[in-house]
Amino acid sequence: MSVSTRGHFALQTAKARKTRRVPLQGQRGVPASRESILVGSLFSSPASLVLSNAVGILVMLISWRWTGDRTFAGLAVAATLVLMGRIATLVRYRRASHDGESRPATRRWDLEFQIGATVFALLQGVCSFRAIAATEMPAVQILNVIAAVAFASGYVARNAAKPKYVIIQVLCLCVPLMMALEQSKQTSYRIIAAFIILYIVTNFLIVLSLNRNLKALADATAAAQDKEASSRKHAEQADLALRSMTHGLVTFDASLVRELQNDRHGDLYGVDAETNDLETMLTDAIRARHLSRSDATLIRQDVHRTLKQKATSARELTTPCGKTLLVHAEPTDAGGVLIVTEDVTERKLTQQKIETLARTDPLTGLANRHELDRILASIGPGFREGIGSVSILYIDLDDFKTINDSLGHGAGDKVLVAIAERIRTAFRLTDFLARFGGDEFVAIIPSADGEISLAAAERLMLALAPPVIVGERKFSISASIGIAIGPRHGRDGGSLMTAADLALYEAKTGGKNRACLFRPEMAASFRRRTELENEMREGLASGQFELHYQPIVEIASRKVVALEALLRWNHPAKGRISPAEFIPIAERSDLISDLGEWVLERAATDIVLLPGEVSVSINVSPMQFRQPGRLVAAIRAIIEDHAVPADRLELELTESVLVDDPDQTLATMAELRAFGIRFALDDFGTGYASIGYLATYSFDKVKIDRSFASVISENEASRSIVELVQHLAERIGFTVVAEGLESRLQVEAIAATGICLAQGYFFGKPEAIGPLAKRLSASIVIPER
Repeated sequence: MSVSTRGHFALQTAKARKTRRVPLQGQRGVPASRESILVGSLFSSPASLVLSNAVGILVMLISWRWTGDRTFAGLAVAATLVLMGRIATLVRYRRASHDGESRPATRRWDLEFQIGATVFALLQGVCSFRAIAATEMPAVQILNVIAAVAFASGYVARNAAKPKYVIIQVLCLCVPLMMALEQSKQTSYRIIAAFIILYIVTNFLIVLSLNRNLKALADATAAAQDKEASSRKHAEQADLALRSMTHGLVTFDASLVRELQNDRHGDLYGVDAETNDLETMLTDAIRARHLSRSDATLIRQDVHRTLKQKATSARELTTPCGKTLLVHAEPTDAGGVLIVTEDVTERKLTQQKIETLARTDPLTGLANRHELDRILASIGPGFREGIGSVSILYIDLDDFKTINDSLGHGAGDKVLVAIAERIRTAFRLTDFLARFGGDEFVAIIPSADGEISLAAAERLMLALAPPVIVGERKFSISASIGIAIGPRHGRDGGSLMTAADLALYEAKTGGKNRACLFRPEMAASFRRRTELENEMREGLASGQFELHYQPIVEIASRKVVALEALLRWNHPAKGRISPAEFIPIAERSDLISDLGEWVLERAATDIVLLPGEVSVSINVSPMQFRQPGRLVAAIRAIIEDHAVPADRLELELTESVLVDDPDQTLATMAELRAFGIRFALDDFGTGYASIGYLATYSFDKVKIDRSFASVISENEASRSIVELVQHLAERIGFTVVAEGLESRLQVEAIAATGICLAQGYFFGKPEAIGPLAKRLSASIVIPER
């Protein structure tokens, strides 16, 4: 610890060396003194308290003025009454003498202050809830969200002396806001609600940290103020407290001459014990490259403002050496200023990682589907605002499915990671890259014409030309690319993606490993898809379709608890056609409902061949949920005609079903649940699915996408997400299934998270009902591999 000889603390320490050791009653008085100091800090800046509360009332009045909703006026009146009460408390406290004040009296002041603060926080929280839940005016909503965040931060700074009250006040303020955001039908609002949780947790950590520092400072101040407690032992205790602080601390008197400084402050600013005033400290910090000149100017301004206005300030700075510092300046009772500095570099990095994870595909590191949709949505408004042009390249890897089918998804994922890195090298840093689906990618190039786009596609094909080496194997991967230029081929992101999709189809059908620029005559490709659609209708009538089943297994016992029904098409001329090819075509027409009802009918027929404890899981298309009456009627008829126990049937839904029409989906699910049907959420974690869906739709099962299982043993972020979902499953009451497990290592890693059900090639590939039913009749336990 570095102490100025001109400082009060140094004078008390010097006197302690000349006096005899005092009895212990002085020491017993320190906790009471500390409590008085901490409570006094709550009342230290009445002007800022009144001003901040007045701003809160102003927010309510503005909300009333803009919306005409008298609820805001009522809240403003209530808040004004609370503020008047708080002003009365401040006046009485300032007029009262607190020398030798008893602990019960101190606690009464504390309680009176916190009641006023908590009631005001609750009123502000109700105002925020009303603004989000009952108004449609973005300006009012934004104003109230900003006010809520500002007040939450203010409670942390002002009331850090009493963290439990801060926690209550922040919850009173933010919980109504989160409730309103969560009840909103807008996915973006629900995401904001999730991030407010992170913000609340961060504020809780900050206030606890500040509280520790304030308590240490209060102990030191109480010891310095008590002449009976100015012994060497107390000086050493204060020194130890300052040395143990994780924050930097320095105090200056009214002339900005340093009084007290701990070692941590010296480390953060690169200054030594000889620094005696603020200007010298800032000059030395600039010379040591711990502050920039602009940073020093900002700190100087904050300190002078604190001295003049007796107001607390907080500022975040990024130093030349790469650290992020949170600097608090507060007035002291002696008329000086206290600067507390926290190194928040790690916390900022953690926040950035969380934000990146929300926008990034966990396997490839490119932007995910959600981020792509956000960028696409901005293209139309961009054209209207005068943006010149944009190019979309829709990239699909050729015959990638054969790698997954022949070698498993583990090898396929490694190839995808390598391909994603090559895609990065083919584009500029200013270009946007995203993984659109399993083996599909999208590149968006600003200010690009056809020539620039084709050149970029050529670079990509050259980058993909060398074989991809995974272990001892080499894979030759090519890509087909569809290109659309806006606004010539479409005036918004959706129409451009459709044009790029048509161009991609043309590139695929033209021999693959090529790029194709959209042309209006590509409408002919629709005719080709129509042809396949007609052949599907014929195939459905002539028995070309069949179901294969893949087991869902209890990991611990290897017991088969369910089978997932997977549709297969054996075309008499074209051979086996992938569901990835014909299902999208079927979904573009009403044929998907015919196929879906055929699958349900066939599954009901096959289920009688299975042991009674084995259920069947059936994928249901979002398009079927758009015809709820037909879907419910078909399932009711199948259950009655085949006498199938409804609880042995489970419908798998993807998150797109939930996004399309949430209210209708909930109603349809409720009607089907009345039969006894169960529901599973498929591919959780790959698209729009959020935690809110798990509680809203009450799924019986949630299937974690294979992209998490494939990297869980080596990716900490994926493992954390899987553990979080399992934890939610235990709290909410659903079962988690891990998909795509192909190795013992993956199975053991999944089992370690507490997940009990799994599916994948490790336990068995999809196969026809005949041989599978025979094996299950003999034993529903899969042998150890």
